[in-house]
Amino acid sequence: MIQSIHFVQRVSLALLIAVASVVSCFGAEPVVPPTLQFPKIETYGGVVDLPSADERPRAGGRVVFDTTAAAPAGKLNRGLESAARLVNIYELEKMTPDRPKIAVILHFNATAAALNDVAHAKTPAGGVNPNRELVERLLANGVEVWVCGQSVIRGGHALADVLPGIRIAHSAMIFNLNRQTDGWTTLAVH
Repeated sequence: MIQSIHFVQRVSLALLIAVASVVSCFGAEPVVPPTLQFPKIETYGGVVDLPSADERPRAGGRVVFDTTAAAPAGKLNRGLESAARLVNIYELEKMTPDRPKIAVILHFNATAAALNDVAHAKTPAGGVNPNRELVERLLANGVEVWVCGQSVIRGGHALADVLPGIRIAHSAMIFNLNRQTDGWTTLAVH
């Protein structure tokens, strides 16, 4: 009997804590979404102005966004979006001429982001390639976009299926090795 009373007390206490948590959430200040800015590449790679941040953009450098993950159906590839964000950060800071050189290498499951609409429709994501316009804007802003030729072919596609302007690397391994040998920093995007 005493065990039953203790059990009921514990359940009642847990229920009371749960209700108090829910009630306190309703009284909390709503989270205001940040105001994203797109100073150089419109609608892609939105950034937030952080004038008081301690670590600031610097002039120069070379970075590769090594991108392996596929985006969910209809969504943008994170590596391409990250490159756009970096372009926008430097534009926001009025440092476009001093911006690092930027390259994106798409391989493994990220290869779909490099394909034309007909080939993209045959990938698990299906449909038109939502990255096409983003790729065009990146290229127009001096970002190199590459795809692993091994991944294209092994994925059942032809090199002719790759979007115009995207360059073919013999393989992502060779691309990354060569760029690192040349002093590029690699940021992995999964």
